Amino acid sequence: MNAPGGIPTERQVQRAILEMCGKLFPDVFIHHSPNGAYLGSNPRDRAIRGGALKGDGTKKGFPDLLFVWNGGVAFIEVKRPKGSTTSDEQKAVQERLTALGWPVATAKSANDAHAFLVECGAPCKGTIA
Repeated sequence: MNAPGGIPTERQVQRAILEMCGKLFPDVFIHHSPNGAYLGSNPRDRAIRGGALKGDGTKKGFPDLLFVWNGGVAFIEVKRPKGSTTSDEQKAVQERLTALGWPVATAKSANDAHAFLVECGAPCKGTIA
């Protein structure tokens, strides 16, 4: 089910990417960075949990998904198809990862993620129907 207005949420897009990868990139190890995790319903709880994550090494702006396979690594920032923007922190992290030689992309659909991962050389077992 999409969010109001028929536009998928970021979580829906991310889950579609993960579902596609489970089918077409089974040899790729995928990790989600919990930067945008739900941290609680009140400001105090959010501050406590956010501080704990920061203390544990979470970096503001780190891409949502990390992909690792034999000989490769790639990062994807997931966004809604409409109405979402990349923050300054996200742009800075993407620039830093790119400067280190790692491919980074923003994906607004499973198709975007598929094309990017294929371009990066991730081992793929097929195409999106």
